[in-house]
Amino acid sequence: MSRMRLAIVGAGFMGQFHAQAIAGLETATLSAVVDLSAELGRKTADQYGARHFSDIQVALAADAADAYVVALPDTLHQDVTCALLEAGKPVLVEKPMAHTLQAAQAMAAAEKKGGGRLLVAHILRHDPRYVQAAEAVRAGKIGDPIHASSGRFTVRDIGTRMNGSSSVCFYLGVHDVDALQWISGADVTRVYSRAVSKLMPSLGVQSEDAIFTTCDMSNGMVGQLYFGWSLPSDIPTGIWARTEVIGTKGVVDLDVRDHGLRVLSSGAWSLPDGLHWPTVNGRIMGDLYEELRHFVQAVREDKPFVMSVPEALRAVAVNDAIRRSVVSGQPEAVADWRG
Repeated sequence: MSRMRLAIVGAGFMGQFHAQAIAGLETATLSAVVDLSAELGRKTADQYGARHFSDIQVALAADAADAYVVALPDTLHQDVTCALLEAGKPVLVEKPMAHTLQAAQAMAAAEKKGGGRLLVAHILRHDPRYVQAAEAVRAGKIGDPIHASSGRFTVRDIGTRMNGSSSVCFYLGVHDVDALQWISGADVTRVYSRAVSKLMPSLGVQSEDAIFTTCDMSNGMVGQLYFGWSLPSDIPTGIWARTEVIGTKGVVDLDVRDHGLRVLSSGAWSLPDGLHWPTVNGRIMGDLYEELRHFVQAVREDKPFVMSVPEALRAVAVNDAIRRSVVSGQPEAVADWRG
C-alpha cells in the first residue's frame, strides 16, 4: 500500500515534532511543508525531502498532499483549516480547535460543506493512562461519579514564549477541559472562574498566570479545573498534572508528573517525557506518534476518529465561558455547542 502524503502547515515548535513523527510512520510520508518563512519552511522541507510552499492555496493547486496537519497558533486555525476542509482534504489540527467558539463552529461547518474530515489533536486521547481512566468510569468501576478535578501547571518559560498570543486556558487548560468531561462522562454546563496575573505582567507579558474554575456538570456532579504557566523554570518536570474522579464506589486518580525516569545531572533532577513525544532509537514515539498513526489509518479506512468534532467544540465552548467568567466575575453558562 502506498504511503499517504502528509503536509505540515506551520513549521514551528509543534510542527517540528509532527514532522519528526511523520518521518517514523510506515503508512505516511512528509510531502510538503507550508510556512510563510521561506528560511524555516525550506530548511524543514529539505530535512525530510519534502517541498516547501509559502501558501496553502499554492500547495492545494499543486496537489502537494493527500492530507494536512495544521500546527499554527490557535488564532490562525480558522481560515487555514476551513480552506483545506472546503477543498475536501482531511485535516488534523492542533488543539485547541480554535480560539473562540464562533471560529470553531465555522470550522465544523466547513467540514460538512467541503467533505474533508477533521480531527482535533487532543493528545491525551492517545495517552494510555487517560484512556484507561475513561474506560474504567464507563465500565462502572467507580460507580456514579460525584465530583472530579483536572488540571496542570507548566513552567513560566511557556508563558513568556507565548507572549500573550494565547490564553492559558486555550493553550494549556484545554487538555483538562476535555479530560474532565471525557473521563467523567458529563458536560460542563456552567463555570465560575478566577484568574491570577502577577508573574506574567512582571515579566512584561500580558497574560494571566493561572485560572481556577468551579464547574456545574450535566449529571449533577461538581467539577474543578485549574491550569497555569507559573512553575519555576528549574522544576524537574514541565508537566505538573493530575486528574481525579470520585465515585459512589471508587476513585480514578491520575498523577502524570513522573513518567518513571529520573535523571540527576549537574546537581539537579529532571523527569524526562516518556510518553507524549519521547525520542526512542532516533524516532519520535509515544502519544504524538499514535495520534498521527490513528489519523492516517482512520482516513484510509473511513473509520471514526477517537475524538469527534462535537467533543472538540464542547471544549472550546467551556473555555469561552471560563474567559467570560474571569472578566465578569460572575458564573457564566456554557454556550450551546451542538448547533
